[in-house]
Amino acid sequence: MKVARAVLAASVVTVLLLNFSTGEKKIEKRISPLYSVADPQFARAMGSLLGPTIQDGNRIRGLRNGDEIFPAVLSAIRSAEKTITFETYIYWSGRIGKAFGDALSERARAGVKVHVLLDWVGSGKMDDALLEDMMSAGIEVERYHPLRWYNLSRLNNRTHRKLLVVDGKVGFSGGAGIGDEWLGRPRTRSTGGIRISSSKGRRWRRCRPPSWTTG
Repeated sequence: MKVARAVLAASVVTVLLLNFSTGEKKIEKRISPLYSVADPQFARAMGSLLGPTIQDGNRIRGLRNGDEIFPAVLSAIRSAEKTITFETYIYWSGRIGKAFGDALSERARAGVKVHVLLDWVGSGKMDDALLEDMMSAGIEVERYHPLRWYNLSRLNNRTHRKLLVVDGKVGFSGGAGIGDEWLGRPRTRSTGGIRISSSKGRRWRRCRPPSWTTG
């Protein structure tokens, strides 16, 4: 019995040491600028680097702070007819959190396929009741990279993406988290966002983030 306990204790210590001693892999590659932004070759090079080629027919609108970002995003969610793909780092309970939960749930009940990916750490201030209501409405909700005993060394491996794609045609990205703290002008610095719409929405449909398969 004592031997079994000793073996178990040694195994636990070994696993913990491996978790904390193994560093994250880093890929560092310095890219030298070869073209100016105005050069047509710049767009071709960026398309090759990022994956999808850069195409015309897109419209971009800047959004500043939560007072502009949240109404635009919520309006797009409420207009969804087929699909909603949503990923965010911070999702906190509050007035804004409930507004997003209600809008996403309403669309899910209407038959829209809604996929939500929340960071496990960033959504720590989200009430369980709100999360359960969203799942009960038919929303596919996943928590990215929850803490496990075997991944303690990768606790800081988070998804900081803030993305929304509606019907494969309208997309949003920016710096605002889903929380009342981003309403108005933040105390520290302003937060920006962009709305991108395209008549060639097939490119947006390919933008399901890799976090969906690596969480």
